[in-house]
Amino acid sequence: MRWTPIGIALALLSLTSAGAFAADVMVHVGHNRLDPAAVSIAVGDTVTFHNMDAMPGGHTVATEDGALSSPPLQKDQAWSHKFTEPGSFGFHIVEHPAAKTTIVVK
Repeated sequence: MRWTPIGIALALLSLTSAGAFAADVMVHVGHNRLDPAAVSIAVGDTVTFHNMDAMPGGHTVATEDGALSSPPLQKDQAWSHKFTEPGSFGFHIVEHPAAKTTIVVK
């Protein structure tokens, strides 16, 4: 099969549909830390909080204002949230309030 310029353009166009640009960003949850400390994403992207640390009762991740909260995450469990509005969202580990990250959605 020989590729024509129109065929190449159509193939590239199919790869650039709106869903092709959505990203999944990982934030690692550990004992008294969230890593990275800041993340910048686009509207429509998903952030997954992955607990890397064993702790009795698990770790719970929540926004500073309490609007969003994960269930208690045991080691190797994850919780995801898709951000549909722009803004800056501060998160912390409920069991370790000094452990924080900021998600900036543009």
